[in-house]
Amino acid sequence: MKEPHIHMHRTPKYTQLKHKKPRNPCVEPGEVPCDVCTGTQLKTVKSCLVCFVSYCHNHLEPHQTVARLKKHLLVEPMDHLEDGCFCTEMDHKTHPVVPLKEEYEVKMVQLGKIESEVQQMIHQRDNERFRRTTTQSNAVKQMQTEI
Repeated sequence: MKEPHIHMHRTPKYTQLKHKKPRNPCVEPGEVPCDVCTGTQLKTVKSCLVCFVSYCHNHLEPHQTVARLKKHLLVEPMDHLEDGCFCTEMDHKTHPVVPLKEEYEVKMVQLGKIESEVQQMIHQRDNERFRRTTTQSNAVKQMQTEI
């Protein structure tokens, strides 16, 4: 038996022991293999967004029969669940849905504008400080010449 390793999900609530197993999927390209199958992995029929695990028909059964697991949100098969962010709303009617890459690009543009504004503010304040320092030193020189 191989040594288990700790697999940490991004959400601290989810920590589980997983045995390192060779990925030997019995699925077509583009399909998701079951995360629970050992040896030959069958095709996933549902992925759980609470467990962050994809299940074949056989391993999905507890999610359909155990009361506590029935409350978990099952979605169409998705690979690499632990690497993504998911909305648990089913209809998305109360909020907009935007592809992650598109939102990233929008946020980077916004960040660039904010960075530019901050640099401009720093430049303005440096100029203001220089103006005050110059005015102050001119006033001191004028007072010294008057004395």
